[in-house]
Amino acid sequence: MVAITLEDASALRQVTGEIFRNDCLDDFSIFETEFYDCAFVDCTFDGGKIGLSKFQNCRFTDCSFRDVKLLSCQFYDAEIEQRCVWSRCDLSDANLVDCDLSSNQLVACKGFMLRLENCTLSAAEIDIDLHRRVNARFNMGGMLCSRTSFFEARMKGQYLQGSTFEICDLRGADLGGCNLSSANFAGSNLNNTLLRNASLTSANLAHADIDELDFSQARSLDDLTISADQSETLLNYFGVKVLSH
Repeated sequence: MVAITLEDASALRQVTGEIFRNDCLDDFSIFETEFYDCAFVDCTFDGGKIGLSKFQNCRFTDCSFRDVKLLSCQFYDAEIEQRCVWSRCDLSDANLVDCDLSSNQLVACKGFMLRLENCTLSAAEIDIDLHRRVNARFNMGGMLCSRTSFFEARMKGQYLQGSTFEICDLRGADLGGCNLSSANFAGSNLNNTLLRNASLTSANLAHADIDELDFSQARSLDDLTISADQSETLLNYFGVKVLSH
């Protein structure tokens, strides 16, 4: 049986059990295709568009998704709890909109300036390098997230400095040991987020929901920015009393 290519797959409605190796998504897009139990190895999707597609129990290994657009794609099937695994993939400058990566595993991946909008990564395991090193130079990137769910996601020990999480759901997420310096959590829900040994130096928590956030776990809260509506919560938490006159 002759293996099909990504170009062949783009013309099909359903693909099952295929292995795509050293293939390239070049000058064409994939829309409304469902992939079941497929493996993608050393494939290049750079600059491509993948929309309204489903990936169930698929593996991506050493693949490049630089500057790719993923629109309304599903990488998780809630009914049978099938997830996808990403190993050593490059998602730098990728733009994901309305995608479901719940319970996915991202292992040793890259994601310089990765953008997530209206996505779901609930219970996902995230190990991703969001910064870039070129010729011994370190370029700080981070990821830009808006209206995205990281509910109970595991991101322990990640270097998230400078990242943005606007109006995101981080309830129960494990950010233990993370570098969250200069991160922006404006308008996000941080209740029960785990911050053990995390650095929040110069982080912005303005208008975030922090009523059930345990600040005592954090390693650093220096230069923290909050909004006026949060001041009472912070003062009460640290046992600070304010005299009216």
